[in-house]
Amino acid sequence: MTSQASPRLSVVIPAHNGERYLEECAASVLGQDFTDFELILVDDASSDATRDVIGRLAAADPRVRPVLLDENQGTLGARQAGVAASRGAYVTLVDQDDELAPGALAKVMAHAGEADIVHFGVCVEPEGEAAQSAAAGMEGFLTPVARRLEGKEILRVQFSEQGNFDWHVHHKLYDGDLARRAWGMSAKTRLLLSDDIYLCMILDSLAGSYVGLGDAPWYVYHLGRGETLGARETLDALRRTSERELKGWHLMRDFARDHASDLPRDDWSERVADARDRIYENVSNEMIDGLPAAELPQAVDMLLSQWPADAVAGELWRYVRDRAYERFDRHVEPTRGDSLDQVLTLARRADALVAPGESSERYRQMKGVAQTHLRELAERHPDQAEWLANAPAGSGSPSRAGGASGMLRRLLGRLSR
Repeated sequence: MTSQASPRLSVVIPAHNGERYLEECAASVLGQDFTDFELILVDDASSDATRDVIGRLAAADPRVRPVLLDENQGTLGARQAGVAASRGAYVTLVDQDDELAPGALAKVMAHAGEADIVHFGVCVEPEGEAAQSAAAGMEGFLTPVARRLEGKEILRVQFSEQGNFDWHVHHKLYDGDLARRAWGMSAKTRLLLSDDIYLCMILDSLAGSYVGLGDAPWYVYHLGRGETLGARETLDALRRTSERELKGWHLMRDFARDHASDLPRDDWSERVADARDRIYENVSNEMIDGLPAAELPQAVDMLLSQWPADAVAGELWRYVRDRAYERFDRHVEPTRGDSLDQVLTLARRADALVAPGESSERYRQMKGVAQTHLRELAERHPDQAEWLANAPAGSGSPSRAGGASGMLRRLLGRLSR
């Protein structure tokens, strides 16, 4: 039974126009064999029957606590309201169109107290042909590495280029006081793709310990619900996305500046740079995978007017890296006017604006590996060498890691659906 005063666990589900899936999502929580929890359902000023669904659920089960917002706050604001209302010793979040697997809460609560953040895995359930093609990669990305991190290394590993672990705030169990402090410190604003990365920086800065559970697919991630996979982007939509994400990065930069004294660390500048590159990667994926090739030059010019040149150039070099290696690996001869030539032209154009000594580690790594692959192609196809190798030797190691598919790239950046 749930303790009236302080349940052991608070499960927070923010919802906006979620009548289609919310009842199914809530049922997956209420049907768990672990029962000492409260289920906080936040209605973010929905225009459909979401509030009626929440009312029915609350009337049927005393563990359900409605939080009803009169004005739409967006995902960040709805999560803030839900976490602020929580009373549990531990807190976890679920998106309105996902579920918990049977027995998930008992399994994750068996690890409660092992760390401030306990990170478990997902089972991806794709819906639609587009989601099917990206499901395996998404599940791999959302499966944490089995490890324990302490203190300052949590943020360093999370945001470093070598970290390789995801920054979503769901499929994690938080110490309740940590969660309430973190969401309470976050800005009262509206973001888009960077909600999770922003909160992840705050959580990781405050946490004293982290545990990743490598074989724990207890969160059911419904890939393809609530979004149009493979939809084409427009320049105007990309501009709005970019502006919103730039705001997210500025919030993270300001957080590091404002808490330099009470959360001291000697690598804040590196972590802020890492955060910028992570956020801009999402924006760049929306551009490269959503816009027609003819609009890419105009899009790059627009992004260069908003973001530092090394961020824009670094992601373009990433696409050069992926396309150059794909051709080398498959023994395909590159030609002028193909997709490699297109992104290489854009990368070199952006590269000319990068100020000496003002580039991030990610930029240097992406450019170095891309140039290594370009030289390899030039050696194999000497007829194409003039345009392929028109660059100085890079500093990156010849990594053979191919890039994610376009669909998966965009999905990895869509932190709220």
